[in-house]
Amino acid sequence: MFQSLNQILDCLQVQLLTPEQQQLQLILDLWATVVGQRAIAHTRPISVSRGVLRVATSSATWSQQLTFGRSQILRRLNQRLSNPLNDIKFSTALWHSQSHYSTSDDHLGDESQHHPSSVTNIPPASTSTPSTEGSSAAVTPQTAFQNWAEVIQRRSQSLPQCPCCHCPTPTGELQRWSVCAMCFSQQRLHP
Repeated sequence: MFQSLNQILDCLQVQLLTPEQQQLQLILDLWATVVGQRAIAHTRPISVSRGVLRVATSSATWSQQLTFGRSQILRRLNQRLSNPLNDIKFSTALWHSQSHYSTSDDHLGDESQHHPSSVTNIPPASTSTPSTEGSSAAVTPQTAFQNWAEVIQRRSQSLPQCPCCHCPTPTGELQRWSVCAMCFSQQRLHP
């Protein structure tokens, strides 16, 4: 019998992630409800180590404000966690150096719109492509891949090309580095 993709991913997550990584994943899922919508765009849980949650903040002001409310945030989290945390450390140090770990679009806030690699203007799907959303038909791995490939193809058709590799490139990357992120990375590795 076939299992849903979510069931398979949940099984893999339990098998592949350490207990601390699993706890961080749960914290990421709970974070918006614990700190509230106003703080979500300015905070990012980064890691759990020895019962201490490390959270990157966008500014020293947010770090200080959340440190004052640390015991309340810790209490709210521990009410929902099977393995309680001992402490939370807020810091601006990792805000720009870490990628945004997120499990759903609810955690993105406005931050994703400012990333150089974000692509926001995706052309609508053609009317000839059958939509599986809202239909009762089962989605197979092949149809899921086909739908994903079509979205990627539509997205890349409207993008300018990288002057170095001629691949479709988000405008933000060209504005920031004059080439795509991959070419920029290669230039930094092999100057």
